[in-house]
Amino acid sequence: MYEVQCPHCDKGIELEDGVYGLFVCPHCNEDFSWERDEYSIGDQFKNAGLLLLITTSVIIVIVFVIMLFNGAIEWMFYVLAISSPVLIPVALIPSCIYLLRNWIKMLKER
Repeated sequence: MYEVQCPHCDKGIELEDGVYGLFVCPHCNEDFSWERDEYSIGDQFKNAGLLLLITTSVIIVIVFVIMLFNGAIEWMFYVLAISSPVLIPVALIPSCIYLLRNWIKMLKER
């Protein structure tokens, strides 16, 4: 069971798991509809992938700008190759946090 609030009187109403549709509030006798938000795993991974792409791009731009000011553009490939074991996990952190936050939110609603 989970509790929802009536949009008319803002009082709590307990609903069975997995039910949705049109209901009558026992407090104010007004009709309201309830639909659970379903989380699509594909959408979550798509958003996490986009976040990974943005984070990786920002890291590469920062490294490129630093190399540009140091006048060592030709060394950028070597620096990225050497630092990739560090950059890849750093780029994955925001995506993992995003997926974990959505997973916890999904578990709380069940």
